Amino acid sequence: MKVTGFQTTALRVPVRESFVGSVKFECFNPVVVELSTDEGLRAHGVAMVFNNFHVGLLKSCIDAVAEAVVGGELARWAQLWERLRATSMRIGSDGLGVYAMAAVDMALWNLRAKALEMPLAKLLGGCRDEVPVYASNYLWRDRSIDELQREAAGLVSQGYRAMKMRMGLKTRNDDLKRLVAVREAVGPDIDIMVDSLWVWTVHDSIVMGREMEKLGVYWLEDPIPTHDVAGLSEIAHALDMPLVAGENVSSKRGFRELFERRATDVAMIDVQAVGGVTEWMKVAAMAEAYNLPAVSHLFDEFSVHLVAAIPNGTWTEHMPWWEAIYQDPPQPKNGRIQVPQTPGIGFELDRDAMARFRL
Repeated sequence: MKVTGFQTTALRVPVRESFVGSVKFECFNPVVVELSTDEGLRAHGVAMVFNNFHVGLLKSCIDAVAEAVVGGELARWAQLWERLRATSMRIGSDGLGVYAMAAVDMALWNLRAKALEMPLAKLLGGCRDEVPVYASNYLWRDRSIDELQREAAGLVSQGYRAMKMRMGLKTRNDDLKRLVAVREAVGPDIDIMVDSLWVWTVHDSIVMGREMEKLGVYWLEDPIPTHDVAGLSEIAHALDMPLVAGENVSSKRGFRELFERRATDVAMIDVQAVGGVTEWMKVAAMAEAYNLPAVSHLFDEFSVHLVAAIPNGTWTEHMPWWEAIYQDPPQPKNGRIQVPQTPGIGFELDRDAMARFRL
């Protein structure tokens, strides 16, 4: 079976309510690439930017990279990935070039699973049929303490057993007060992950981390910039709770340094940032060799399959930023998502929504 063509569509999906993470988020811009074959199959992959930032450039990059796989045999996955890598490197070894490669690689694996009439998770390994998820689209930096408590309690009532909170814009004391409030709202048995979005120093991270440990925080994520591998290693060795990094690392080579220097206790792998399903699986296998768990970042329509496929997969991040483009998007129940058992990823595009959000 050969790839015969592709189509890309840039979208603008507004947020239901703006929020402040690393920036103020007002819309998301998934760019969907659909590949077709000589036997009539069609499947998609996706990359994204936000706030209309460089969405046109991302679409152009995906168009350029997708050309590299037209005419290729679907079964030659390593050959096609090398074509993608060689083409995307001309755009850049990080950023939009890698994002474009990822979107096309996702579409290729979606196609392969459809061609074999298998769920992607089973094609990649089939370790389990459901994955635990944590709620990640809540507890943002701009929420008041009352809002944080209401949101956190609401998540527990929905069946979530874990949730992520962002910190890092307030003083240490203010941030700790907010964390205490969330812990009071959810009780002692709910896991709280804290993400400070790269804004602290090594010293801040250790001081705050020790206070978080007293409150039973499950992990500390991205306290300092990921390129400071020595600093991450120092933090990881100073704290008892897990340190998590990796969501913006763009290749297995970048993760190798994190693993070798014990600069993260968990491999957080973003399928877009790392270059697609092919590289995600390689990083997860390397993490297993270092006796480390692997978790996903964003893209839960694909990530539920990736985490379910591997023996060291633990958490999937549930972040429904563009769920409106799917007919039946991933929906957690009691803190877990069932892996679709239909061929491919099992989440099909909503054509009416695509038309409504198209740029």
